[in-house]
Amino acid sequence: MRQFYLISMLIAFLSINASGQEGWIQQSSPSSKGIVAVYAIDSMNVWAVGQKGLIIHTTDGGATWDSIPSITERNLYTVEFINADTGYVGGREDESSTPWEKRLIQRTTDGGLNWEFQHLPDGGGMMIMDIDFVDGPPGKPMRGISVGGLAHVWVSNDYGETWDAASGNCGEGNFNSCYFSDSLKGWFVGTPSNVKPYTIMYTDDGCSSFLEQTDPVEVKLNGVCFGTDLKGIAVGNAGSVLYTSDGGVNWEQSSDEDIKATTWFSVFLTETGKAWAVGNNGLIVYSIDWGHTWEAQSSGVSEPLWEVHFINDNEGWIVGGLSGNVILHTKNGGVTTTGIGDYGDENSDEYYLGQNYPNPFSSSTQIGYKLNGPSHITLTIYELSGRKIQILVDEFQTGGEYTVEWDASRFCNGLYFYELKADNDFVELRKMMLAR
Repeated sequence: MRQFYLISMLIAFLSINASGQEGWIQQSSPSSKGIVAVYAIDSMNVWAVGQKGLIIHTTDGGATWDSIPSITERNLYTVEFINADTGYVGGREDESSTPWEKRLIQRTTDGGLNWEFQHLPDGGGMMIMDIDFVDGPPGKPMRGISVGGLAHVWVSNDYGETWDAASGNCGEGNFNSCYFSDSLKGWFVGTPSNVKPYTIMYTDDGCSSFLEQTDPVEVKLNGVCFGTDLKGIAVGNAGSVLYTSDGGVNWEQSSDEDIKATTWFSVFLTETGKAWAVGNNGLIVYSIDWGHTWEAQSSGVSEPLWEVHFINDNEGWIVGGLSGNVILHTKNGGVTTTGIGDYGDENSDEYYLGQNYPNPFSSSTQIGYKLNGPSHITLTIYELSGRKIQILVDEFQTGGEYTVEWDASRFCNGLYFYELKADNDFVELRKMMLAR
């Protein structure tokens, strides 16, 4: 009976959104235009673009943002910088385009003071949805890849001075996102074609040829990111969150309940397996296991969130908005910042179990709790399955505040639960994440 009760509580916890978190902080934009894409060079230097040629930039981590003059009034959908001076933005075709010149990409080489159009050879597509730059082969310059409508892919081997249409057959759908793990290996996701129901294409030779990868959901995919050459995540419509551990030979759909209720627009995956996905209605989900399982985070907004970008496992930005603009920033991965000594109202007569700190943690963490009077208490750790793995406290204690350390160095990464139980029938359960 006890095991059934605990598993029921764990299932209830997994289905509850992580509301009230303080991990994402809103920042102020100098414009009311919706913001569609963001790219952080480092913790201070961040760029964002959006509706009607919007370009904004911060040099103080988002405390203040400056509007940057653009050379187009068309919507911009992507931004990428290779250093503090040289960057690229892409969007809808400029009105002055001709059939043989596609004016879809702007480049700056002086930190945004001046911009110039990069002309693309004709080949279909009325917009650029994503730009990715990766280190080239030894002794060669960086390679740039841009993708747009009608499955078109352009490649630059001279820092964007010139762009060439990809020579391989890259499919018949519309690409929304691409990600390259090196100068040769890349993945493209988008809309299924009218001929074949695929949304994922892969190249291992720098876009000379393309291979179709099997999409188990066969719906529109909006974002893709890889943490290693083999482990990646793709997200899209109808709650689609796919993960792969073999470079896309096999893609699997996550079955986590937190991801099924919306359309997801963007995903970011770090080399340690942490991931964030953003979507409609201000929804954010977070994973520490390469996208296999997810937990909701609070954004504090209801606008659609278009893109997420991180510079490490902890600091990142999210942008979005339709009727307004949204800029969100976190320095702790978006997780709760509640400390071990935070017990709410100090004058409360209630028992209280605090959130462990730090969370996530790599080897050990501290758990705090408050008792309003003498009681026999137990503090127990459980695996996700509900199996009891360690009892930290099992004794009579007087009223007051207590802190206990859990050494998890011998346990595997994943989601764990800890339960405080007092002999006056008080029971409280919280979850924590072990991530090395």
